[in-house]
Amino acid sequence: MFSALSITIIATLLIALAVFVVLYLKERKKSQDFENGIAIQKGYLQNMSHDIRTPMNAICGFSQILCNKQIRDMLSEAEIAEYGVVIQSNTDLLSTLVDDILDISDMESGKYKINIGTCNVNDTCRKALSTVIYRCPDTVKMYMTSSVPDTYTIQSDAKRVEQVIMNYLTNAVKHTNQGEIHLNINLTDTPGMLTFSVTDTGEGVPVENAERIFRRFEKFNTINGGTGLGLPICRTIATQLGGEAKLDTSHPGPGARFIFTHPINAKQQG
Repeated sequence: MFSALSITIIATLLIALAVFVVLYLKERKKSQDFENGIAIQKGYLQNMSHDIRTPMNAICGFSQILCNKQIRDMLSEAEIAEYGVVIQSNTDLLSTLVDDILDISDMESGKYKINIGTCNVNDTCRKALSTVIYRCPDTVKMYMTSSVPDTYTIQSDAKRVEQVIMNYLTNAVKHTNQGEIHLNINLTDTPGMLTFSVTDTGEGVPVENAERIFRRFEKFNTINGGTGLGLPICRTIATQLGGEAKLDTSHPGPGARFIFTHPINAKQQG
């Protein structure tokens, strides 16, 4: 039989061993997390380089064509207009990429500001729609419906509300090749809340990825441009405005429906 001292020593050694194993596993997990973080950062930088280079090449290439008098004289007015649209579209895309990076940086540093004022709901949504609609392919119809009158206002940051709607619409354009993209505003979906929704007939999102798509740098389709920051930014803004940004997992499809709820009398959340 073991003496009391032997039992105490064995128990102490077992506890020490258990502590060592826990610390070892914790440090290994940190190391793995660090390595994973480096891998994610490397992949992100590679994607960013591609995403920024693509619109820059288009802007430079078509600008050189239009600035070369000899080449320009050989183009029709329709071709010149078409090249101008390409330049404008890629300029907006590049601007969006830069804005997303700056917004995330401001959010990390606590410098991201919400400025509450009077927000005309329909006007704000029309402005967002007009900014994105020209990016739609001819096979996609983008339109807006609203159950609130044109005079309807909320206390919010109109710029940030517009940013969420624009990000939703831009995301829909990336994943919809035919059919429609429908922006809707109503007061009936969620009691006490104003609901903005963007529904498309695109490729959709599996239910199991409903939360994952709102994580930073998550991109399930690497063919389409973007930083993987648009949806996380939407969620941060919605939260700060006292609302919610989410995927409607009950949407039967085809496509996806994204929701942005907003308090009728919004106050900035701390």
